[in-house]
Amino acid sequence: MRHGTPGGPRETVWWSGGLDECRPRPLVLVVGGAFVRREEYLPLFARLVRRGHAVVAAVPADPAGYVARSAGLVSRLVDAYVRTAATARTQVIGLDLGGRLALGAAATDTRIAAVHLVGAPVARLFAEADRPFALPPATTGRLARSVGADRRARLPALLGGLELRPEELYDVRARVRVGYTVDDPLTPPQDLALLRLTLKDAEFRAFRSRGGATPAGRPVHRWLASGTRAGR
Repeated sequence: MRHGTPGGPRETVWWSGGLDECRPRPLVLVVGGAFVRREEYLPLFARLVRRGHAVVAAVPADPAGYVARSAGLVSRLVDAYVRTAATARTQVIGLDLGGRLALGAAATDTRIAAVHLVGAPVARLFAEADRPFALPPATTGRLARSVGADRRARLPALLGGLELRPEELYDVRARVRVGYTVDDPLTPPQDLALLRLTLKDAEFRAFRSRGGATPAGRPVHRWLASGTRAGR
């Protein structure tokens, strides 16, 4: 297991190590967001490796570029491991803001066979200019730092227009699993309803409330591990 990838993209922060182009393992790409602590997910990464996956975890190299490069970030990461992992049926785990990147990539990249979302915003956060300021102050602050906003007032300008439209979601052919809590402000009922109406192959899992926070902990890890195994 490795922290940082020699010769890999700057976004890569963790990889399974020992990747062998003569015996490529199926790729699981984990795209982090604003509220994820890498240490919390290390046991999940190790479990996926033991089950035979090549695992790559990534966050944007520069926060401001998170928004500017959102459309191609995930596909570019898959490209980087095409020689050392089996990428034809890549699975992507998208954590909070990383889920928006993962689902957007699945609309155009046919190599993505499954997307697993955890507390991912899809539309409302990006479509309503005042939405970031209706969130708890701590959440707004973390969002601002994650996308490189030097002032909270810049959030609407950086996030605006990133919502996934119905016609984009209709194009998603991948299997999509959606993990959420009912009181997580990043995944409002409107977003969940949009996904239910547009995705062709989707399942939804509600996790126990965490006081308005994104799902986390062992139940989420078990759910992710079981889903990646089923998708192989």
